[in-house]
Amino acid sequence: MAHPSARELTQVARHAGYHVAAIEQLRPNRWLLTLNDAAGATILTLVQARPLIGAADVQDLAEIVRLRRPDYGILLAYGGSFSPAAQRTFTELGAAHLRLCTTLPPATRQDGGEALPVGRALKPIP
Repeated sequence: MAHPSARELTQVARHAGYHVAAIEQLRPNRWLLTLNDAAGATILTLVQARPLIGAADVQDLAEIVRLRRPDYGILLAYGGSFSPAAQRTFTELGAAHLRLCTTLPPATRQDGGEALPVGRALKPIP
């Protein structure tokens, strides 16, 4: 699997309607994006580019969100999926402001169109 560039991740975020406030490459296959939507919410998106995302990645997202206090936190499996352990860990955390997803959901809009709050646009993986 080829790893995306910061530019590609920025394009993905912009296409979903977000403003990219910051992007940090934490490892060769891991990035942290600080995104803002039109409603002013801050969304931290931890992007993992590998085939299988594990429980430790979910815990990492929870810790980053706890420390930085954004409105929402997203763990994005870029070109991959979530292991059963990752899904269990997510369920055990029970944090409504955390989401697991394989595609970045649309940002909340304020242009008169139908607003899709990030919390509703993402569904936890069963």
